[in-house]
Amino acid sequence: MGLIINWLGLLLWSALLPAILPALPALAEGMSVPPALFLQAQGKFLLILHALMAVLLLGSLTHNVLISVNYLRGKFTKIRLEKRYVKVGFVAYLLTFGLGALIYPNYRYHVRALYFDLKMPWASNLFDIKEHWAGIGLALFAAFFLLSRTIDPRTDRRMLLFYVFLSATLAGIVWFGVIAGLLLVSYRSI
Repeated sequence: MGLIINWLGLLLWSALLPAILPALPALAEGMSVPPALFLQAQGKFLLILHALMAVLLLGSLTHNVLISVNYLRGKFTKIRLEKRYVKVGFVAYLLTFGLGALIYPNYRYHVRALYFDLKMPWASNLFDIKEHWAGIGLALFAAFFLLSRTIDPRTDRRMLLFYVFLSATLAGIVWFGVIAGLLLVSYRSI
């Protein structure tokens, strides 16, 4: 049966090919072929993973801030849990940032260049702002992670305010990034 289908396909192509060939150069002149992009076929899957890591990151940093603020009130009952949130958040930040970098070429061509830049320049600007804050956040999180490994909130009172400030700043950056990302994806995604 497969052999018959193959022969029928070959006969069909041999009958259609003489009619199609003269039209191909004219078709090619008016059309541009989109470029093949790195991981283009996996774009949606990577975008979903990126969003899931961002949710994990958002939860870990929000909980971290809630516990860290209690340090300023003299409540030190959840130090181990707070440190765990920092570790989980740091890994989630690295994964979120890395997945974002993997899908960036796909976004850059299919969303930004073909849609946002032409029809919604404010969306391109919002993405740039989100991207820059994410880069700043990466550097801040590296410092925060190292500080969390060395600080004891019960005894290092002079660094405590800075520690809580870093925690709150990172949470603010991540909240902004998640809200901006959701807004942008609601208009157009890869």
